[in-house]
Amino acid sequence: MIVVAAVIFALQLWGSYTLIRNRWLALALLAYVGSAIMAKPDAAAVLWGTLVPKIEFSREFLSILVAIIGTTLSAYLYTWQSNEEVEEEIAEGRTTLKERKGATDGELRRSRRDILIGMIFSNLIMYFIILSTGSTLYEAGEHDVETAAQAAEALKPLAGAAAGVLFAAGVIGVGSLPFRS
Repeated sequence: MIVVAAVIFALQLWGSYTLIRNRWLALALLAYVGSAIMAKPDAAAVLWGTLVPKIEFSREFLSILVAIIGTTLSAYLYTWQSNEEVEEEIAEGRTTLKERKGATDGELRRSRRDILIGMIFSNLIMYFIILSTGSTLYEAGEHDVETAAQAAEALKPLAGAAAGVLFAAGVIGVGSLPFRS
């Protein structure tokens, strides 16, 4: 984690905004899809659990529900989205507030499309993170995942010893969601 933090710090200090916001790194998150498939979970149980969720009013269930909502609807994401829009307009040459005021119908359609694609992608990835973690760590008796190193273990069926590197690429790339054209 120290190496990843140093790389991110170096990119911020000496890199460009365009380099840091490289969205293609987020594709590393697709590794969770592969990992979930390679863990060979019981397909019938997965399908049943997906379509007929088991809702409980227990402390654990409500904590997980709050955590999922809190990570998907955070104020940071709304701030990030608006900052991203301004950065893109500046990159297109609209450097003053007056030049950036208002949006065309085309820009609004593009923004709506980008947000929908990002939401679908991020929720599918969240689903496969939960599935791969349940299929690997939970099945192996790891019921309390508290560190990034433990979370990286869910990628071992796909990446083996490189699971930590793949996990780090996904963590760096996750800041680039939603995808934009």
